[in-house]
Amino acid sequence: MAKTVEIKIADDIEFRAIANAFGLLIASAGLVAGEMVRQRSFEYWLDDIVPLLFVCWMAFRLYRNFLSTMNAYLDYVPPPSVARDRKIREALKSEQAAVAQISAKTGYSEEQVAAEVAKRISAMKKKP
Repeated sequence: MAKTVEIKIADDIEFRAIANAFGLLIASAGLVAGEMVRQRSFEYWLDDIVPLLFVCWMAFRLYRNFLSTMNAYLDYVPPPSVARDRKIREALKSEQAAVAQISAKTGYSEEQVAAEVAKRISAMKKKP
């Protein structure tokens, strides 16, 4: 019996990722427009504390969202080689396996080989 696995991911996972990415973009724009960039010095970091906190928070949320989604997905998805091997095993049934087996190598004696070669040579001579 096939085992069914349910991956528990929020329904709006795409919207959360997009919202966090846009939030990070907007917070980065606020940081670029801030006093540190205008004065070209890190000494003014306190003036840009709000955009810095927003950038850190949005980056953290985007990273956490990505990791939780990937962990939930990778816990239940087998590696490609395992899935491929399982599909091959299920597709190959006993009657198909009998056809796919290589027959045992038959050994010919020297006399049999000489007789077959003589037959082929005589058949070629008869052909004009």
